[in-house]
Amino acid sequence: MKNENENEINVGVVTSTYARSEDDCQVPWMRELIVQMKNYPCNIRVLAPAFKGLKSHSIDGVPVHRFRYAPKSIETLTHDEGAPNKVRSLFFQLLAIPYILMGALSVLWWCVKFKIQVLHVHWPFPHGLYAILPKYLLGVKIVAMSHGAELAIARRSRPVHKVLSWLLGSADVRCTNSSHTASEVARVSGCKDSVILPYGATVRCKSGTLEPLKKPLLLFCGRLVQRKGIDVLLNALPKVLESIDVDVVITGEGDRKLEWEKLSDELGLSEVVKFPGFVSDEELSRLYASCSIYVHPAIYDDNGDTEGLGVVLIEALSNKKPVIASNVGGIPDVIHNGETGLLVEEKNEQALTDAILKLLNNKTLCSELGEAGYLHVTRFFDWERIAKETYEVYASLTSTVELKINTYEKA
Repeated sequence: MKNENENEINVGVVTSTYARSEDDCQVPWMRELIVQMKNYPCNIRVLAPAFKGLKSHSIDGVPVHRFRYAPKSIETLTHDEGAPNKVRSLFFQLLAIPYILMGALSVLWWCVKFKIQVLHVHWPFPHGLYAILPKYLLGVKIVAMSHGAELAIARRSRPVHKVLSWLLGSADVRCTNSSHTASEVARVSGCKDSVILPYGATVRCKSGTLEPLKKPLLLFCGRLVQRKGIDVLLNALPKVLESIDVDVVITGEGDRKLEWEKLSDELGLSEVVKFPGFVSDEELSRLYASCSIYVHPAIYDDNGDTEGLGVVLIEALSNKKPVIASNVGGIPDVIHNGETGLLVEEKNEQALTDAILKLLNNKTLCSELGEAGYLHVTRFFDWERIAKETYEVYASLTSTVELKINTYEKA
C-alpha cells in the first residue's frame, strides 16, 4: 500500500468520541494532538461513530468520517458520558453489537478508499476489533493507544481480559498515556514495551491582569463521574471552612452531578460551592488563572477505574497553580509529591483537609510548587515533543526508521 505522496503517511485515527462541532469540548487533547500533527508529513483522518445521525464533517480542517450503527434516535452509545458508563445497561450492551459490526466494516472500507497505512486506535477494547481486517487483509500497521478505561473493564471481565490481551499483543506498537497505564497494559497482555505518549494542556493561559478575589478559590474541572471523587472534597470542606473562608467551583457534567449537588446542600455548602456545568475555554482559562489551589480528589471507582493521566493537572500547572491530587493512577506522572504539588491518599477526607489548609496558610509553598510544576509540564508535557514522538511512531511503521522513543520497559 503506497501513498500518492511517498513522503506523506496516511493515518486513520480510530476513536469512540470526537468533537461534533468546532465548539464541542469532547476529547480536546486528541483534537489538539491532531492539529499539532499538521507540522509533519501526515495525512490524518478521524474515523468515529455518528451521534444521533451526525454525518461526516470536518473539524480544524481535518476530515471526520462518521459511521452509522443504529436509528438516529438511539445512536447515543458514545459521547457525553462515554460508553464505559453506559454499557452497564442491557440496552446499551445490545447496542454495542451493531456498533462493533458497523464500525469494523466501515473502518475496513475507509482503509481501502483512503489507502490508510497506519491505524491509530484509541481504547483498544473494543476498537482494536476494527483493526483486525485491515491488519490481516491489507497490511495496515496498528498503533494501540490505551487510556485506562478499557483496562478497568478487563479487570472485572475475564472474556474482555482475554480479547484485550490478544488485541494488544497483535498491535504493531502499543502506546499509553502514563506509566501507570503502561504497567496495566503489561499486566493484561504481558507486553512491557509500551511507548508513553501523554497529553499536553488544551486550555490557553489567561493573559492580562485579573481582579483580586475576596476569598481563596478552590477549583476542580472534569467530568462529574464517580472516579473523580468530588464527594471526598465536599465532605472535607466543612473542616476547611472552620479555619478559612473559601469559595469552590466544580465545573463539568456527569451522572453524579445531581447527587453531589444534593450532598453540597446537605452539608450547608450551597453558598460556598458552585456547579456551573460545562464552561467555555475562555471561562476555564480565567478560572485556572484566578484559583488559589487546584484540587483533584480522584479515586478508584466501583469498577476499578481511575485517572489514566489527568490533563487538567497539566493545565493547572501550566498556569503555575499549586495542585493537590490523590495518589492514584497516572497522577504521579504529573504530580511529584512535595515538588510539583501535594499527593494525598484517596478517599481520605482528613488528609485532603490538611493539604488544603497547609497550602492556604503558606503562600510561599504555593508559589514554589506552582513554579516547579510549570517547569515540569513545559518540559515533559509539551505538545511539540508529543507530536514529534507520535510522528516517529508512525514513521517507524512505514519506513526503515528505528523507533528510538523510551518505552515503559526501558524507563
